[in-house]
Amino acid sequence: MKKLVTLLLALAFGFGLKAQCPLNQAVDFTATDCHGTEVHLFDILDGGQYVLIDFFFVNCGPCQQATPKVVESYYAMGCNMHDVFYMEISDRDSDAACQNWCQNYGVEYPTISGPAGGSGICNTYQIGAFPTVILIAPDRQILINDLWPISNAQTVINALEQHGLQQHDCNTPSYNPQVSITVDQVLETEVTATFTPNADCASYGYMMATEAEIQEWMGIAGLDLPEYLWTYGMPGSGVISNTFGDLTPNTEYNIYAVPADIDGNLGEVVIEPVTTTPGGGSDIMPDFTATDIEGNEIHLYDILDAGQAVLINFFLTGDPYSEQPMPDMTEAYRLYGCNQAGVFVMEISPNSNDATCQAWADQFGVKYPTISRDGGGNDIAQAIPVGYYPTIMLIRPDHTFANRDIYPPTLEQIINAMNAEGYEQHECPVIEELVFSKDTIYLYSGCVIDSDMVNITNLTTSDVQIIEYNSPEFEVECTYNQGSHDLTGAIIVPSDSLMVSVWGYPKDYTVDLVIYGTLNLITSAGNYALTIRFEYLVGLNETNNDKFSLFPNPANDFVTLKGENLGTVRVYNALGQKVDEFEANGSELRINTTRYKNGVYFVKTDEKTMKFVVKH
Repeated sequence: MKKLVTLLLALAFGFGLKAQCPLNQAVDFTATDCHGTEVHLFDILDGGQYVLIDFFFVNCGPCQQATPKVVESYYAMGCNMHDVFYMEISDRDSDAACQNWCQNYGVEYPTISGPAGGSGICNTYQIGAFPTVILIAPDRQILINDLWPISNAQTVINALEQHGLQQHDCNTPSYNPQVSITVDQVLETEVTATFTPNADCASYGYMMATEAEIQEWMGIAGLDLPEYLWTYGMPGSGVISNTFGDLTPNTEYNIYAVPADIDGNLGEVVIEPVTTTPGGGSDIMPDFTATDIEGNEIHLYDILDAGQAVLINFFLTGDPYSEQPMPDMTEAYRLYGCNQAGVFVMEISPNSNDATCQAWADQFGVKYPTISRDGGGNDIAQAIPVGYYPTIMLIRPDHTFANRDIYPPTLEQIINAMNAEGYEQHECPVIEELVFSKDTIYLYSGCVIDSDMVNITNLTTSDVQIIEYNSPEFEVECTYNQGSHDLTGAIIVPSDSLMVSVWGYPKDYTVDLVIYGTLNLITSAGNYALTIRFEYLVGLNETNNDKFSLFPNPANDFVTLKGENLGTVRVYNALGQKVDEFEANGSELRINTTRYKNGVYFVKTDEKTMKFVVKH
């Protein structure tokens, strides 16, 4: 009689007490199954698979009856490699008990034990009875809250098929490896292309050949096209850019690529036809309009028609051969008048963007226009065409080539080419202007520093007098030589400069913490305008007291702060940007200033803000 009561209670718990999962949306979880594999629910859903979860425990009679049928449906639906991913979760059993369960019932999908996270997951999903089988869609909606009763495997299969899921064989996942080909540049004897594989493509083989060549090679090897490319092509993985060289001008070629999946299964061959540009070329340099890396429009024929010859250096960034003649090119620019005399110098890159070409120009001190791929460099190189790099060309004002390729690309050969055309060397002209060390003046209120300095250099050939200065928005005072002279009437002689101190305060008091205005300088060499940026530094305590000291000031290698209760010490530059932070232990802190730029800085503690100047 006791055994009968126990059996009835087990049946009641398995059937009469069963309840659906009450959730409508899935809750994410990460757990490790009883075989040591991590399972992350949302990663599976985000991969596009539905997820079927069987909540169970090993001593549950209905679970023991239902599991073989769920396992059979698992094989029918593709063994977790297609539309649906199976897993099961116990609320109480150990890893060892779950491993024994999987062996007894042939469970190959992930099984998460209670101690490994199953207990918490069951609580999260509010599972009240077992087994409870639910289905979650990739959008995280729970489509089936409790699949019951499970009469046979077809019960599970039918329920899944009602949601558009299909049966699949349990074989290797079906991959679809693909690789795309993008032609980047076509020249007389070179073609550059980029190969981009998809996620299923683990590797690929590629090559370039004429149709006749590929047919001949396949016949000799006795292989069809995919196998030939895979066996004899250049190997690739990931995104690769390759330049095919030693090609014949004005010839039709094909670029071939065959992708392969992780198991080495070959995909569909991709063929990209391309025709190299004609050799030789016209005696006439084709016109172009392009934009250099400074944003200036360059129109070739406008320069030529104005009477200047044009020297163009076609180069590739990152190419040591292109780097080699750069000192000679910049020297030639200087020798022939810095683009202000009979020759105009420029450089063009077909392979790099503005930022890369700017770094190139900075590296080699290029002062003449640089046209990158962004500005039209590749189009220009193809239109000429340019066959290899570097290529230095000299074009006459009548649009004809004086020299299509100055080789070797040395200063001596450039000078020889210029002499052959009768172009004379000239000194670079002096720029008739004043040069300012910066174009923005920074002023502050609420602290000791209320002025900023700007260096004005005279690059004209005569003395320049400061006639007047004013600001519509600010009351300003400008002095030089440490404030001993008013700026009005100051004289700047050629090749000399003034360090001018600017003090100012807004004429119109507003609640804005930052106010902008203009400082107008009227000089005998012209009128100039600088921006004034004024900032209210709220709450800065600049009063002196004996509790704190900061020395030496100005500082070179270091500055020492002494005071009581220093605590957290922060260093700010004149723009209010924090440059350092320290925790002071004791009443003295030594700050290394060797890496600080020259200028004004603020040291701020909880009680005090102090100013110091760095001057190296």
